[in-house]
Amino acid sequence: MKAPLGQNFLNDQRVLNKIIEACAFTSRDTVVEIGSGKGSLTRLLASRLKTLYAVEYDRNLMAALHAEFDGGPVRIIHADFLNWDLKEVPSPVKVIGNIPYYISTPIIEHLLEHRGRVTQAFLTVQREFGERLAAKPGGKDYGSLSCFAQYYADVKVLFKIKNTCFTPPPKVDSCFVRLAFHPKPAYHPKDEQKMFAVIRTAFTQRRKTIVNALSPLTDKGRLSAVLLRLGLSPQARPETLSLQNYVAIADALCYNSH
Repeated sequence: MKAPLGQNFLNDQRVLNKIIEACAFTSRDTVVEIGSGKGSLTRLLASRLKTLYAVEYDRNLMAALHAEFDGGPVRIIHADFLNWDLKEVPSPVKVIGNIPYYISTPIIEHLLEHRGRVTQAFLTVQREFGERLAAKPGGKDYGSLSCFAQYYADVKVLFKIKNTCFTPPPKVDSCFVRLAFHPKPAYHPKDEQKMFAVIRTAFTQRRKTIVNALSPLTDKGRLSAVLLRLGLSPQARPETLSLQNYVAIADALCYNSH
């Protein structure tokens, strides 16, 4: 993936070593690398793992990757990760990658679809995106993306990475995040789709009170009654409610609609 496609190569050896240390992979691990690029991380991973599936989209980088890594524990795969079937890899698998900002959300969604096979993902993402993934209720970063990711995974920002560690340097800083996928979701809503619809609706109008933000779903009188019964203020802002609160609201709306 060339620079116009959003590829910024991480080339700071100190940061690369810090990434390897943070992942704590062992010789028993099977790992998928999203975007091997010029192989700077691939090189450090190769000797530590059982098998490394290095997925790279840029055809121009293939020859060099094959020349260096063929024959060892590395399998070089020419593919667009978003269209590549993770079922080709023995389960369980861990994932690592430096991912372009413009496809960060689709990549997270793709990983979530395969969460039965993927136990952990370690990703270098734009700092703001990483902070949104890991955000807790109450802050400006907390939103539907935070709820979506945290419903399926324990998300943690491990450390920040300056833009000068990349070639070419992006305009903004990055961070290294870990998503540890729950074997089963931490919460058990009656209707998952309804819960996500409630969350999306709430954060579309995040400046409004929760009763006004959710008014497209049902009338305000009923909503107020539901919120008060759950011990929540109808005047609360969407970003002050926890994922558990949203599960309870969705369940109450489901229950009342039958």
